[in-house]
Amino acid sequence: MNKEDQDQEIIDRSEAVAIQFLKDSYNLEVTITRRQMLPKMAMARVTIYGYVTGHKDQHFNVSVNYESNEAELLSFSKEFHNMLNKRGFDPYN
Repeated sequence: MNKEDQDQEIIDRSEAVAIQFLKDSYNLEVTITRRQMLPKMAMARVTIYGYVTGHKDQHFNVSVNYESNEAELLSFSKEFHNMLNKRGFDPYN
């Protein structure tokens, strides 16, 4: 497998981790808009960008450590936060 194929596999796997994290944590269906792999010498991380399906104002990004296959950081819009609060979730806990 060449470097480009390896990187694509990492990005695809990281996207699946991010989608599953949002589904398991908040029972959300999401639409992915962008995927960005950080330089490997900086961090083993891919950032996945998207929004709650049907609600483009409820956008987020999830940073996934592709070595541990874990979502490490969730950032989100005010609208995403408000939606979680209305559904009884506290994203800061």
